[in-house]
Amino acid sequence: MSTYNTQDGPLPGDTEDPRGGGTWLLGIASSILLLALVVASIGMFYVALSYETEGKDVTVRSLSNELMRAERRTQVEQEPHWETWTDVDGELAGERTLKVSMDTAIDIVTRRWGGSGE
Repeated sequence: MSTYNTQDGPLPGDTEDPRGGGTWLLGIASSILLLALVVASIGMFYVALSYETEGKDVTVRSLSNELMRAERRTQVEQEPHWETWTDVDGELAGERTLKVSMDTAIDIVTRRWGGSGE
């Protein structure tokens, strides 16, 4: 049996490599920890996504907003027409107003006040 004396210096061929067992244990533990972290992150993402999609409801308010947008869209696309308002007795309750689409109004204003770029 030989003994190693630290005062004589390192033994020939000794490269001071760590033992393989600790390196393997650290590598496997780190891989398991990384895999668990990735799986947990993916799980949290899908849980948050499902909460977000389940939380969105089609309510009466959103349906009424959609109906209002559709009504405004049809009003913009209507042909120009005169609109009158009457009260319960059938008498004219205000002045007649001309309802035109936005495109027609732009054309009228351009023709009336649009100069030659002066």
